[in-house]
Amino acid sequence: MSAAPKVMPTHSPIRLMHFADVHFGVENYGRFDPATGLNSRLVDFRDALNAAIDVALAAGVEVALFAGDAYKTRDPNQTQQREFAACIGRLTQAGVPVVMLAGNHDIPNTKGRANSIEIFGALAADRMFVLDTPRVIQVTTSKGNILQVASMPYLIKSLVLSREESKDKGVQETTEMIVARYESGINQLAQKCDPDLPTVLMGHFSVSNAKLSANQIGYLTNEPEVSMSTLTQAPFDYVALGHIHRFQDLNRGQQPPVVYSGSVERIDFGERNEEKGFALVDLVKGFTEVKHVQGKTRPFVEIEVDATDAGEEPTEKILLAIAKLDIKDAVVKASYQIKSEQLPHLRENDLRAALQSAFMVVSLHKEITRDGDAVRSKLMTEALDPLQALATYCDTRESLRGRKDEMLLRAEPLLRELEAEETVK
Repeated sequence: MSAAPKVMPTHSPIRLMHFADVHFGVENYGRFDPATGLNSRLVDFRDALNAAIDVALAAGVEVALFAGDAYKTRDPNQTQQREFAACIGRLTQAGVPVVMLAGNHDIPNTKGRANSIEIFGALAADRMFVLDTPRVIQVTTSKGNILQVASMPYLIKSLVLSREESKDKGVQETTEMIVARYESGINQLAQKCDPDLPTVLMGHFSVSNAKLSANQIGYLTNEPEVSMSTLTQAPFDYVALGHIHRFQDLNRGQQPPVVYSGSVERIDFGERNEEKGFALVDLVKGFTEVKHVQGKTRPFVEIEVDATDAGEEPTEKILLAIAKLDIKDAVVKASYQIKSEQLPHLRENDLRAALQSAFMVVSLHKEITRDGDAVRSKLMTEALDPLQALATYCDTRESLRGRKDEMLLRAEPLLRELEAEETVK
């Protein structure tokens, strides 16, 4: 596909903050924070979102677009709701309207129940717009401009397909039916839009050829994927997406940008090398520019050392590897390999002392080699869900590392099926 010619703007751009997947309630690698009385990971996610809002307000944003998944679960507790509301309230108090789209973590599985973000629209309808159905709205920005927003929230299979429609359908057929619902819905939204207004399509779903965040490989691989051609049609000038935690513009260099803003904070070690933050958008009809703003996040550091060749100085080699990395205030996972004959020369207390500046050491693994076999000893352990446990096991076995993605892909639908059966019970 050849790049569309650049059309230079003829009016002042509308500046937008586009963010998503804040997932308040994630407590992986957290602990009680005596200063706030909160779980430290809730503090991390709150601080990351507040830092993003600080930058957005300083940049003069006129509208904030939240593309879904406010919380980790569909039933957040009162503390998580309070902290999220306080963050979002900073935008509206500054005169910036907020458009909120329902994501899969926001929508209940049962018809009739309120979603987890619905209350914001009820309490501040003139400043907060909650979109949990496909529709088109017009928003007056903080500078008096008119922005048109079309919404396509996450479609939960049980809520959009009747029992008869999905009866006797396989996974592939059901997926195709959901894709058809997304694409026909978006096409209808495009027809309802005023073609002369600057327009954003907000969506929370997977798109063809999007690159998954590392921790999402496995459980998002069988998701319905919307085609790019559906998203890039007129009159959309910007497509603001949530659901995938990695920032990316799927239509880079062309109009309209089709952007996943990514998440604001890391969830686990799978995201340790990913930049987190939000998208700062300058939108003019027919011409939109996007910049990813990297946020303030908790570092995750993984240390792996093979000290089997260090002779009588395995501790020195491991300490050198630790010293090369910035672990201050980081969540750290460390592992090292030594031979059995090196054990008398290993100073484990020195290793722990070298890791003291970390926020948390979630694991320190020692692998001892005896006669070609490895015996793994966990000095510190962590709680993992089944997919994470399988991924970790594959990482520790050289014979399985090359098959890790395949094994996760095959295991995911089986685990989801078991979870569904438990929910029915």
